[in-house]
Amino acid sequence: MDDMGIGDCRVYNPESKVFLPNLEKIAEQGMRFTDAHSPSAVCAPTRYSVMTGNYPWRGRLENGTWLFNMPSQVLPGQKTIGQLMKDAGYRTAFIGKVHLGGKVISKTTGMPKFDRKGGFEDFDFSKRVEDTPASFGFDYAYELPQGIQGSPYIALENGMLVGGPHNLREWKKGTYGKSVIEADGFGSADWDSSRAGPILTERAISFLDRHFSENSKTAIRKPFFMHYCSQSCHVPHTPPEEMDGKQVRDSSLDAHLDMMVEADLTLGKIITRLRRAGELQNTLIIFTSDNGGLSRGAPGKHRRGHNSNAGLRGSKGQIYEGGHRVPFIVGWGNGQKDSPVKPGSMSDSLIGLQDIFATLAEITLQTIDRAHGLDSQSFLGILLGKKEAIGRQSLLVQANNGTFQGQQSKKMFRNGTWKLIVTKKLEPVELYDLASDPLENSNQIEEVSQKTRVKRMALEVKEVMQSKRSTVALRIGRQKSPAIHSAELFAPRATLLTELKKIEGGKAVRWGKKYKVTGKSPMNLSFIPQDKLHWDASAYKLIGIPVQNWTDGLTTIEGRLNNGKLTSWSHHAVGFAVAPSWEKTTLGFPFPMVEERYRGPKPFNGQLARPNGHRIHWRRFFPEDLREITMVITSTSGLVDLLID
Repeated sequence: MDDMGIGDCRVYNPESKVFLPNLEKIAEQGMRFTDAHSPSAVCAPTRYSVMTGNYPWRGRLENGTWLFNMPSQVLPGQKTIGQLMKDAGYRTAFIGKVHLGGKVISKTTGMPKFDRKGGFEDFDFSKRVEDTPASFGFDYAYELPQGIQGSPYIALENGMLVGGPHNLREWKKGTYGKSVIEADGFGSADWDSSRAGPILTERAISFLDRHFSENSKTAIRKPFFMHYCSQSCHVPHTPPEEMDGKQVRDSSLDAHLDMMVEADLTLGKIITRLRRAGELQNTLIIFTSDNGGLSRGAPGKHRRGHNSNAGLRGSKGQIYEGGHRVPFIVGWGNGQKDSPVKPGSMSDSLIGLQDIFATLAEITLQTIDRAHGLDSQSFLGILLGKKEAIGRQSLLVQANNGTFQGQQSKKMFRNGTWKLIVTKKLEPVELYDLASDPLENSNQIEEVSQKTRVKRMALEVKEVMQSKRSTVALRIGRQKSPAIHSAELFAPRATLLTELKKIEGGKAVRWGKKYKVTGKSPMNLSFIPQDKLHWDASAYKLIGIPVQNWTDGLTTIEGRLNNGKLTSWSHHAVGFAVAPSWEKTTLGFPFPMVEERYRGPKPFNGQLARPNGHRIHWRRFFPEDLREITMVITSTSGLVDLLID
């Protein structure tokens, strides 16, 4: 979200004047964080931090890159969240507002044009705009370079100007029907700020449609990652009349809140599409905002009685809590008690939005190189309710240059519940204990008893600012991925539809097309064909079952493919898999497609190996008569927590 405060949602502020049912449902079925912060009190620096896992000042400019044709805020060699997820095998998309700069070619010089001399006519929009999300590891990108608040009033699709160069014109500040132009500048002739949100929504749904369609064609369930950056609820506040037959404009107290209704409907459409594809319970949804909420008037005199920051001091642009404490709501699972994220849970752990980077790296089992995600710390353990999870102890937040909205170029440093505010020169000026003073009413900077604390925290601020990285690089204990993944060698030719027959030592929950099994080690379970007596696997060389270990320790799986006439010593194929903590692996069952000719005594016909002195007879396996898959699961931790695909 853009400019949404912690007071704009009823899960944080019961007195909120706007009803956001889809967001509230995610909070009801997932986890809400009460001490989450944007790295900056304004948007452009925060967007860089989310994209890279770095504090804003590690980019090109300390205060962010705001114009679409300025050199990119993302420096060469800095890994983006798009590249991170693409490396993990995800199909990736970026949709929405950018504010990270870009490289546009000049018609006159043929070189990148970083000014606006000569008007928009000198920008060569027949060529792809580089150094935008389309260049940052996203397979699909639909971008609003400046959002809806500034020129150019355009959209880029995979780096190319939507509508083409011939469709550009100069715009003057003013109102055009339901659209508002905030400042003079150029843009597309058909630009309509009230239609930006519905168009972004349509592009998001179209991406999901293509993704699910592509998966069905190839029979490979490739995962997806979508980074959706809403234009709502930044000025100009121009909500659409309706979305999918539901009224948006004038649906709440004013246009500002109407745009939150619009964003909630977008969220609802995405959720509906995921549910229809059977993937909602497998999808991690993170909802947050780029900075604190708008002021909506002087303290105690908020417009229509709605306080976007729930009584916190300050608002967007300010270094006080109202400027950077943001809603942060996470949904993962089907809302049942066995979901990865406990339904209706809350965490008061300290997190920064740049921590999304390391969290996704841990979820996708990627070690972060020391040169990337420099200020990102994973909160996965907190999200999963792990008792041993350790959250952040410190965090840095900045407010930008200038006096607009009280920014005054200050920084905030948290250590536990204590908050130190420093000037641009890093001089301490304010100190608050948020545990006893969450509204920041009592400045303790002059207290003699706090002299040592102030000195120590001021030193920590300088250490972070001078550091090459402020967090420990995430390392996953795993082997290096093979150069060629098994999926490239063995693209699935068919899928065996199963149903659980029985489980001993635990319980199983369906997650769409997957099973999540939990319990004590050892665990026994078996699967049988869904809606048929047996499977016919005679046309295939290998049956593979993807699994992932979701607990500590080493998990081993011993499996059998059983025929109908089963004894302890006959008519089955054996498979085995080992999965270290959080590792993905495959329980594989190779079997011969052509039976070898047996030349021994007739009494032993049908055996794959000659009998030894102990009379152990291994009768051949019939892949055309596969009746059951059994597994014995053991774990060195004594607990089983396994995801079976």
